[in-house]
Order: sequence, then C-alpha cells, then structure tokens
Amino acid sequence: MSEEFELLKDEVKNKKVRYISFMGNLQRYDFAFMENEDDPSKVVVIYLQKNRFGIIGKEELRNKGHLEHIFHETQMEADEIRKFLNEIL
Repeated sequence: MSEEFELLKDEVKNKKVRYISFMGNLQRYDFAFMENEDDPSKVVVIYLQKNRFGIIGKEELRNKGHLEHIFHETQMEADEIRKFLNEIL
C-alpha cells in the first residue's frame, strides 16, 4: 500500500450469507442477507439487482418511505418487499 493513505482499519471476517430470490406480483427480487454484529436485531439486506443495501430491522420496516428510499423503489414495490421481509426477518 502506498504511503499516500493512512490505513485506519483492515480486517477480514468470514460471514454466513443467505441468498433469497422470489417472484412478487410486480417483479423478481434477489436479496442477500448478512448478520449485523453492531446490532443483532438488524440484518444487512443487499438488493442484488440494484446494488443497494440497508441495515434493516422491524423498526425500519414499520417506517413508511424507508424501503422506498434505500432501495429506490416505488411504493407498490416497496410494499411487496416489506411484506416479504416481515416474514423472514
């Protein structure tokens, strides 16, 4: 590594990743889920088709507009994702 950058943190961790694809009424969705060490009540949710992610728990699912914002989805699509996430989180 060059001396131009001050390295603040460099660590490797092994994580269990769960991949789920499902077909909703509007489209297909592909997600990856990882545990969140900082807050075990939340999960790192990666929306693979859009390369977007969020740290989501039950509280975030209750907040209207949150999924729409982080995943850049319409309200109808976000409601479909929200319903699915409520079942698996």
